[in-house]
Amino acid sequence: MTSREYKKVIWTALLILLAFIIGVLIGYFSRTIVFQPDSRTKLLDKLNRDGDNSITQKLFDTIDTGQIDSNLRILTGKPRLAGTENNRESGDFVHRQFLQYGLQSEIIEYNVTLSYPDKTADNYVSVIEEDGTVTFKTVAIVEGDEVQPFNAFSPSGNVMGNLVFVNYARETDFHKLKDMNINVSGTIVIAKYGKGFRGNKVNNAYEAGAVGIILYSDPGDYAPSGTNATYPDTVFLPKDGAQRGNIVLNKGDQSTPGYPANEYSYRLREHELNARLPKIPCLPISYSNAYNLLRYKCLLFNGVNDKNRYVMVGNHRDAWVYGSIDPISGTIVMVETARVFGQLLKDGWRPRRSVLFCSWDAEEFGLVGSFEWVEDNSKWLSSQAVAYINVDSAVSGNDTIHLKTVPLLQKVFEDAANKVPDPYGKYNSAYEAWRNHPRFRVYKMGGGSDHVPFLAGLGIPSMYPKYSYLKDIWNSTSTPLYHSRYENYHAFKMIDPELKFAKTMTSIISESIRNLADSRIIPFDIDRYTEYISNGVEELLNHYGQVVGPKMEEWIHRSVNAFHESAARLKSIIAAIHNDNDDPLYARQINDKLLWLERSFLLDEGLPGNSMYKHLLHSPDTANYYGGVSFPGLGGITQCMDIQNTTECHVEIHKHVAKIIQRIFDAAKTLDS
Repeated sequence: MTSREYKKVIWTALLILLAFIIGVLIGYFSRTIVFQPDSRTKLLDKLNRDGDNSITQKLFDTIDTGQIDSNLRILTGKPRLAGTENNRESGDFVHRQFLQYGLQSEIIEYNVTLSYPDKTADNYVSVIEEDGTVTFKTVAIVEGDEVQPFNAFSPSGNVMGNLVFVNYARETDFHKLKDMNINVSGTIVIAKYGKGFRGNKVNNAYEAGAVGIILYSDPGDYAPSGTNATYPDTVFLPKDGAQRGNIVLNKGDQSTPGYPANEYSYRLREHELNARLPKIPCLPISYSNAYNLLRYKCLLFNGVNDKNRYVMVGNHRDAWVYGSIDPISGTIVMVETARVFGQLLKDGWRPRRSVLFCSWDAEEFGLVGSFEWVEDNSKWLSSQAVAYINVDSAVSGNDTIHLKTVPLLQKVFEDAANKVPDPYGKYNSAYEAWRNHPRFRVYKMGGGSDHVPFLAGLGIPSMYPKYSYLKDIWNSTSTPLYHSRYENYHAFKMIDPELKFAKTMTSIISESIRNLADSRIIPFDIDRYTEYISNGVEELLNHYGQVVGPKMEEWIHRSVNAFHESAARLKSIIAAIHNDNDDPLYARQINDKLLWLERSFLLDEGLPGNSMYKHLLHSPDTANYYGGVSFPGLGGITQCMDIQNTTECHVEIHKHVAKIIQRIFDAAKTLDS
């Protein structure tokens, strides 16, 4: 019987000093003010002023595609793997740029655990015949400082077993194999990337009894025009390309869960750490290698009046190799946005609220940078953060906009996009082009990027916009070259040769920040939230109505009605404030209600199956970490019902639905308080 020897990543748990950069734009009232009797009227006028809409055009006029291209060339010039000297250089570059733009900038460091492949030994999969003859061995192409293909936090080891193809390694795929009487226990499974987070694939394989898993990018998904039409001639993945990535389901620093990785922090012992990490080896390979195997079988910009209220925009800067699209297409947007705001700062303008520009490290190893910073600053963030805008991979395509957002921020994005020209010139605005596109859709927030600790952990409203898809040839939000060595400057310029999509995203992000930071009343859309909750509850009752029963269903409707009524009352108050109320303290009171609305849906104990996620509505889906669902806490309970449909499962559903009802009532009280 043919067997496979799988020499896996020998990962090294290293304490890596990571630098996270926070740029700050601080407002007018951060300065000391001496009150004079004749200055009180002017002060009151400043407190009551609304956002300055004339700033919008100044923002757009200041954006420079030449500057964006220069930053792109510099940042994609070397591999930017987290914890390496090359990535420290990129951090120093961003820090210097923030300072040059006239913004305060601080580098914050944490000691975290990362994993790397053994530089002295290649990772490979080999096919061995019964007589011990090696008939095939995978080979990976790397040059210079490029890291060999690996999946971070895979355990090391040599495993052997028969090879079983498991499609995308989803739960449904393993159920199908079971229905076909195919047992994967003791085997090495090989699966395609896509249709779910790679960490879920590894966990599903482990749960099914596999001893190892191989992942590859199938040409049917990543080279749909044929394997002769690939990089460097197109953006599709060539036959020797391999996608890297982490496979941990628990995010942040693995050795200090729930706490920042400071020098004094308690760190898990080795056996405790191993319990959190994946249990079977995992290796990514190219589709040419897979064919052979299968053939055998944070910058601060301070505000004026509410300087202790923060609008945040962030992206990571580490990459698996060159990372021109993920993450650097977002970094160049953020850095250019910071430059534009810095110029306005020099010209004398400041927003009402402060703006933080955050450059994270080690996102690719499991959102380590953002999680550590949030854990270290959770108290003041919980009470003072207004919103977080994630700009990871801001230009991963050129077909249309792809927006993930909480309901509160959807209108903020739409209003900004409606002021920005359509990059194709067909419509009056980028919003109109998106709204009239066949792909138009607003997606629920899931996991997969640095918004997770802010939204799922602290309840800070977040959005994640990007330009995505390649017209008529590619239907995914990531590119075929994703996480491979071919994701470089040339690849990005094939997608956006004139940088018009990078400029469009910079304009939309800049105006979204201005609106959130400068409007007298935080421009959250309560109507959309009421609609979102109503739709989610109907979806819940369609799935679980028979389980929860008529009495519980009645209470669900009562809570939703209470929220609708409270939202309508607050909306009337906001309208009156816009019309004639000149009391700045009253406006601050209204803004506090809006600020705490999203936090009303947090569960202190966390969601069933993953206590690190607290948000009842906007945490990652249990079955697919990338995805978003209306009530993610029901995901793990749903799996229980699918398997056994027991009384215990029904009890757990009742418990969780009761918490949902309570939190909807809490949100209504927040708006009425």
